[in-house]
Amino acid sequence: MPNFQKICVFDMETDGVNPDVCSPVQIAAIIIDPIKLEIVKDSEFNINLKPELLQDNTGYAYEDSDVLDFHSKVRGCSKAAILDSWKKHQPQEAGWKMFVSYLEMYHTRSNGNKKSCFSAPIAAGFNINRFDLRIIERLSKKYDNLNKEGRSSLFYPRDVIDVMNLLFYWFEYNNELKNYTLDNLRDYLGIDKENAHDALKDVKDTAEIMIRFLKLHRNLSNKVKFKGSFINA
Repeated sequence: MPNFQKICVFDMETDGVNPDVCSPVQIAAIIIDPIKLEIVKDSEFNINLKPELLQDNTGYAYEDSDVLDFHSKVRGCSKAAILDSWKKHQPQEAGWKMFVSYLEMYHTRSNGNKKSCFSAPIAAGFNINRFDLRIIERLSKKYDNLNKEGRSSLFYPRDVIDVMNLLFYWFEYNNELKNYTLDNLRDYLGIDKENAHDALKDVKDTAEIMIRFLKLHRNLSNKVKFKGSFINA
């Protein structure tokens, strides 16, 4: 059964590690053609958002958190510089609307021009089941982007491609991979880590890794007899 839903690989950089309360400070995405398994030309999306804690510009809300330590280390600058840059980002609601509009450009057209969650792209990414998609659900409720079931309408509701899960399927009996982090996977596969933890860099790397896995799956599935394999087993 061929898939005709476009695939959106996305990632968020955030101001915390708890997806139930943190705010995205960067959202990046890229679209995969489901037939060719190629990145769609000019489909890159990348925006910066002001965290909710800084919306009213009331000062240093992160003094007791190590989140600024992490971002300053990754960016090679001071914590004050990180905080100042966040304050200059666009408001969350404006950035969220841009992301919603971006996704709407990549709905399938098999149902005429009518758009719904069933014509939306499939969500894909790295560790999105545990993290990014929980933020998507929370902000979809905040900004009323919900389907009839009260869930987010941004993505196709049935399928999710989480590359971290793909790693488990292939490496759960392999001692070569130390852990399932994206940085460790980059080292293992020989992918350059320059600009790692920038959402757009993470999206591009995740997309390329996912494409290779999906092409491998297609190649192997043509060689394995699934139909009737349980008969007289």
